[in-house]
Amino acid sequence: TMMAGGEVDPKALPVTSSVPLPAAIAAPLERAEESLAAQEVQAAAELEARYKTTAKELRKLGLNPQRLGMGGPYEPVAKADPTFKALFNSWKRLDTLQDGVIAVPADKPVKAGAFTSGFGVRSDPFNGGAARHMGIDIAGPVGTPIYATADGVVSEAGWHNGGYGNLVKVDHGRGIETRYAHLSSITVRAGERVRRGEMIGRMGSTGRSTGSHLHYEVRIDGRAVNPIPFMRSTDYLLAIRN
Repeated sequence: TMMAGGEVDPKALPVTSSVPLPAAIAAPLERAEESLAAQEVQAAAELEARYKTTAKELRKLGLNPQRLGMGGPYEPVAKADPTFKALFNSWKRLDTLQDGVIAVPADKPVKAGAFTSGFGVRSDPFNGGAARHMGIDIAGPVGTPIYATADGVVSEAGWHNGGYGNLVKVDHGRGIETRYAHLSSITVRAGERVRRGEMIGRMGSTGRSTGSHLHYEVRIDGRAVNPIPFMRSTDYLLAIRN
């Protein structure tokens, strides 16, 4: 029976039967529901373990996992099955954190090269005095391709008067920045978005340099940190993005 406005009269709908399902049908359904619930619990536990492993790897690098992975939809407890809610929230936390991992410079800026100078205090190559080295140096032939070590936006690309010579800076978001100095040529422009592994320039000896090499820095909130631990984390942090 149709009511005014084309709506169906609820009183006209057939009454559903309250007779229980036969055991031959109900029992397999119950077993299927129990099996599904067990799978959800197992999946939630596996996702939580993976989240903790990823967070642990990021903490080793001095990064706060909560800063990399924040947000997600608000899901009131009363509106969701507890088992499904645990599964959904575990997945969402891991997914959000892994989205943040694309900003972590966990790759090598040069495919092959000789490591010539480390991070920290060293003897200055020009005057022999003690000086703090804000990054690492990797030597190679002039023209060797240089690659972005994480997704980001080029914030600076050009000549730098502070000794860097031809310099590319990439802003990866969340306070993370990488710098690539002494380049012979630059293949990107300021404002351009780059992907991990994309070529951004070629090795050279411009600026305050004694020979062809890449000076590579990683900075967090403007503070230079040792890039080596990031490069060592390559296998794990890249794997979780696949």
